[in-house]
Amino acid sequence: MNIKKAMLGGMVIAIISMIGNYLFFVSKQLKEPIMLKHYYDTQVRVDSMLQFQYLTNRNDDIGIAWFTIPDSEIVLPVYSDETYDTFKHHKLKMVHMNVTEELEEIMKNGELQLTEIEAHFTNGEIQLMEIGDVILRKYKENKTPFDFSASGSSSDHTGYTVAVAKKDVNITDFEIPFADKFEKAIKIYIGENQRTPENHSDIVPKGELLTKDSFPIQKKKGDYLSMEYQIKFDHDDKNKLHLYTFDIKLIGNDDEGKTFSFLDTIYYQPEMTEEDIAVIVQGEK
Repeated sequence: MNIKKAMLGGMVIAIISMIGNYLFFVSKQLKEPIMLKHYYDTQVRVDSMLQFQYLTNRNDDIGIAWFTIPDSEIVLPVYSDETYDTFKHHKLKMVHMNVTEELEEIMKNGELQLTEIEAHFTNGEIQLMEIGDVILRKYKENKTPFDFSASGSSSDHTGYTVAVAKKDVNITDFEIPFADKFEKAIKIYIGENQRTPENHSDIVPKGELLTKDSFPIQKKKGDYLSMEYQIKFDHDDKNKLHLYTFDIKLIGNDDEGKTFSFLDTIYYQPEMTEEDIAVIVQGEK
């Protein structure tokens, strides 16, 4: 009798444990996919690639077949939807699509701003998803009084651009898009050094930390201008969970009084942890 009671008690405990595990599993499941927030301000042309990331349940076998622009008939086919990273209960997926002629045609005054996009999933479901703030601008050649010499970036969120002045210039200001989200995380250094094989892999910033007090910066014809950046968010800064693509701009005038901008493109893509995923999921509840 005691053995039967023990066996019965063990079975009850096992069943309760299974139910508890199941309820815990269900509690972690998303009711619908979550699009990460993207903050893009970038120039595009037909066939330019756009990239978005979204979060879904780990065991869900669905993907995005195409997007549509809200309040329009513009269809954006997805040519790639792949798992980018996998977590305990969720997976992060990355989708790629190209700018179409139809999308370029609806850019009023040469630009289009999107905060939402309609996703059409392979299971037939349609979901209006917030994507952040995506500004697409028609490509326009940037006429600058510099010849670009070298550029590069690293997975540790550092990068650089080096150029040579073609004429005398006076740099008077700089701009960082989405400054409310990004300004505290980025440091920009302005220097005079050319990249060489000896220092090409050296990630130690060279030059002066750029602030509003750094201006004016004057360059003579033939002078090098190097712009380097480091990106590091505070641990508890939720802005680190977004994706960013934009140009840092140095603004100035050449010796003929013409205004110019010197650009360095920033690409930031977070590497997520389980803690980060939990923050994203909790923020949607």
